[in-house]
Amino acid sequence: MPSIRPNAIRIKRFRELKADLRTQRDRLLVGIDIAKAQHVAQVRLAHTRLLDKRVGIPNTEAGFEGFWGHLQARRAAVGTTEIVCAVEPTGTYHEALAHFLEAHGADVVLVSNTVAHHNRRTLDGTWGKSDPKDAHNLCELLERGLVVFYSLPDSRTAALRRLVRLLRHARTDLAACKARFRNTLLPLLGPAGEPLPAARVASLPAPLQALLPRAQRTDRGAGAAGPPALAFECTELAARLVSVRARSAQIEAELVRVAAPLPVSARLRTIPGIGPTVAAILLAEIGDIAWYTQFSQLRKLAGLDIQRVQTGQWAGTARISKAGRPLLRWALYQAALGACRTPGWRARREALIAKRAGDPHAFFKATVELAAKLLRLVWGVWRSGQPYDPQWGQRGPAARPAIAPRAARAGRRGAPPSPQGQAAIGEPRASQAGRSSATRPLSRGKGTSRRV
Repeated sequence: MPSIRPNAIRIKRFRELKADLRTQRDRLLVGIDIAKAQHVAQVRLAHTRLLDKRVGIPNTEAGFEGFWGHLQARRAAVGTTEIVCAVEPTGTYHEALAHFLEAHGADVVLVSNTVAHHNRRTLDGTWGKSDPKDAHNLCELLERGLVVFYSLPDSRTAALRRLVRLLRHARTDLAACKARFRNTLLPLLGPAGEPLPAARVASLPAPLQALLPRAQRTDRGAGAAGPPALAFECTELAARLVSVRARSAQIEAELVRVAAPLPVSARLRTIPGIGPTVAAILLAEIGDIAWYTQFSQLRKLAGLDIQRVQTGQWAGTARISKAGRPLLRWALYQAALGACRTPGWRARREALIAKRAGDPHAFFKATVELAAKLLRLVWGVWRSGQPYDPQWGQRGPAARPAIAPRAARAGRRGAPPSPQGQAAIGEPRASQAGRSSATRPLSRGKGTSRRV
């Protein structure tokens, strides 16, 4: 029975592919355009010639077997040993075929949707889009090495990701309920520019009263109800609010239950501001820490890396990229808010706010900076295999915990770096995201901005 290789082996293989995809010729390259009923593939001998312009792959087990037999025949005819397949993630339709190919020994990589979209027009300069053209586009990008790692998390991490997806949907429903009450129902209950009358507030169900400002809430009995249809709509929305909140609580409980047996979950919860739910979200969004060889990769995943637009003597404002996984960035922001309930982290936030005196967004920017610092703590705790120590940021590099055993560093390149010149955990270097160094000009020309 074919089996999928462990992730430690797969990521090592991916790094080897990235190093020689642009030069090595003795492998088959396959670009697969994913669809619901039938996929379309293009097969070529790397940097040599086109073998199949279009191959249909029915989205069935028999279709997969037939396509694999075709690839085997092509491989024998040209005398190659390696098959590398590139797919563009399309919902979950690509997973069945990707798992089949991985289990049979092929290397499967992903092509970013954004990269594929922008590169498509460079093929013939037209807006046209078709399945064969998309397959050809994927083959071109694969041949140039513009691919990303296709992570296949273990069963527990995959379960966490499904639960996190459900939680995100539930919280979206909750936000929709609140927006519907504030933007649709409240203007019908009274003028939007003044508080509701006490009698009208008293007629609202308790879940809707909780959405009003505290000064408008009332403990009096039922008041005068509005029109029957409006009263029914308020009752229905209140029931929906209660249902969504109950569903969110159940999902969070299951999320914590699945994450609790993982040893790293308990270690992450020793970091200030990280509770059971946030720890589970971090585990689901990050996956396996061995997939990342540098902290900058994790910082980019969270969208907390610094970017700016710069040309000539002009440089725009430096900002976080907000790329990667938004839910990971949200969890870190919530963790920063929770950490600031402690005196030490609250003092750090006040210092960051004071540094931005006069900036109306100083609180938000300071909290984002602390979120980046917490991500560095997550990186240090997860890789070291030791719980968070509040004294880490106050001791020199020699006092930091030892790097985790070799098994915990699967997928890293070479030996661990020398500790010389490294900052203590919790105190990032000046060149890293979330830094708290003083502002400095980015260039000398007009329009020069300063780091925030």
